[in-house]
Amino acid sequence: MLCEACRSALPDFPYALCHFNLLFLPAVSAGLGQTDFQHLLSLSWYQQPYQYWISRWKFQQDPFAGLLLQQEFSALLQRYQQQHPLPDAITYVPMATSRERQRGFNQARLLAESAARTLQLPLLHCLERSRFTRPQLGLTRQQRLLNLQQAFRVTTAAPLPKHLALVDDVVTTGSTANQLCRLLKRHGVQQISLWTLAVTPTEHHSSV
Repeated sequence: MLCEACRSALPDFPYALCHFNLLFLPAVSAGLGQTDFQHLLSLSWYQQPYQYWISRWKFQQDPFAGLLLQQEFSALLQRYQQQHPLPDAITYVPMATSRERQRGFNQARLLAESAARTLQLPLLHCLERSRFTRPQLGLTRQQRLLNLQQAFRVTTAAPLPKHLALVDDVVTTGSTANQLCRLLKRHGVQQISLWTLAVTPTEHHSSV
């Protein structure tokens, strides 16, 4: 969907410096603090043009923006696959049923489905919201933590794989991912990689 010239102009992280793990970049890790996931992979900071495409996809149901983002996400995963062992399976951050019905889709699930096809890995539908929560957008870190208490549950009694990739669209404070990672670890998962489209910048952004 993008020509090579346009793709080469897109913002990117310096993956050669961090071995395809953004937690090794101080500008990223400082904004997230202590995490319950061991690995982070993302296309870019939450900035243009990704910010525009993500907003178009999520809030205006723009299928072109969604397909473009899935294509770029798959391209990043193919680069990652060449240098790192893959997880055993992929799962995704669940949405509240009412919110998903209103939007018409869960963007994290669509990204996870695309990733599973690209990497030929199993996709696990093993998480769900156990209660309705406020949207995280605009909340402080403390408000996000309170908002997510006991918000999720594992839906399968089958053993989970030891290494899972958890997919979401944007990581900001990491509160949602950390809650889910702790839950997954209580069910036997030992290593979790967080894969997202974008990372929300902090005041440490300029030091990358």
